[in-house]
Amino acid sequence: MKAILHIPHSSLILPDEFYEYLLIDIKQLQRYNLDHTDLYTKELFENDLFDTVIAPYSRLYCDVERFSEDENEPMSKYGQGLLYTHMFDGTLFHRSSFQYKERVLDYYHNHHKVLNRLSSNVFKNNEKLLILDCHSFKDSVASYFFDGEFPDIDLGIEPDFYNGSIIELLTKKFNANGYSVEINNPYKGSLVPNEIYKSKNPNVCAVMIEINKRIYLNEDNTIDNIKFKKLRTVILDILNSIALM
Repeated sequence: MKAILHIPHSSLILPDEFYEYLLIDIKQLQRYNLDHTDLYTKELFENDLFDTVIAPYSRLYCDVERFSEDENEPMSKYGQGLLYTHMFDGTLFHRSSFQYKERVLDYYHNHHKVLNRLSSNVFKNNEKLLILDCHSFKDSVASYFFDGEFPDIDLGIEPDFYNGSIIELLTKKFNANGYSVEINNPYKGSLVPNEIYKSKNPNVCAVMIEINKRIYLNEDNTIDNIKFKKLRTVILDILNSIALM
């Protein structure tokens, strides 16, 4: 099986023009950016087996996982659509111009062009394809939007792009190493590149892996070396197993 790893939210970097429209102080922004960033997911998932697409900028600049039109994006009602404008408590923290929004859209569409191109290359050979959407989350952030207890690992699935063998593999590998796993809790679904989404190709599976930050980070967002190395080993084992399917 071929795979494309998508790592959309691992960067803390914001372009210079972002700051021109900032309405809060830098320290507030830094804290908010940290909470929203999937810290060290690049380091957890990077490998030599599969193509990997990494967004270079923070999701506060552009969330490449959102729908490009606010009317199609549920999170836009919280000010967290393609463009983030509001904080968790509803505070307006960023306001931008039409020209700025157009540049962000260009960035968004170029990112998806890469995903579409890589996906098309696989289809040329009629191969099976897994799109692995790689994330992490923090309990305190998830609790703003969801109730209940959250697992160590959340697997987000798409009904039209579901492969039971992949879900079984992921669940068993994580469980065997002491991690709790749930499906679509707290976050649901997985990114599917636009061209694939239209095709409904049965050879494609899409899975989002949401890793709870508590299983590899300390409270101050620094890496817990022992926990990180264990998790990294498990992920590499999973990727190697997928390559052999």
